[in-house]
Parts: sequence; C-alpha cells; structure tokens
Amino acid sequence: LLPTMSVLENVAIGGHLRGDKGVLSAAWRLDRAEEARLLAEAARQIERVGLADHLYDEAGSLALGQQRILEIARALCSDPCLLL
Repeated sequence: LLPTMSVLENVAIGGHLRGDKGVLSAAWRLDRAEEARLLAEAARQIERVGLADHLYDEAGSLALGQQRILEIARALCSDPCLLL
C-alpha cells in the first residue's frame, strides 16, 4: 500500500502487473490507451469491493480495515487465478 497515492492509483498498480507494456512504460506514460484501460479496470474493482466513495482519497487516510479491502481490490485487478 502506498499511503500518499490515491485509492485508484494503488489499485491500478495491480493492473500494471498484467499489462502488456509493463511498469516502466506506464511510468513514462507511453501508452495512453492501456493506461485508460487499467484505470477503468481499477475503478471497477474498487466499486466491486465497496470503496467507490473513496476513489480519489489518499490510501493512508482510510481506516485499517478499508486499507485491507483496498489491498484485495489491488490483487483482484491483477486478474489472479486464485485469491487466498
């Protein structure tokens, strides 16, 4: 969890793990279409876990339980086969 980044940005990090271009090109923002797709998927996962009201809040401002839910959303964004 990166406490100074927004909830949306934290979840999008999980999506970068399965992206076609990787984290480096995402950091340089070389592919705007992929970035938009990842942010849309991150927003969908945030809504799925019930944190849609906190989309643009800093992750560090969430309660501890909400931070754990945020971590679950980030894991879901990477499209795992199994989540324990």
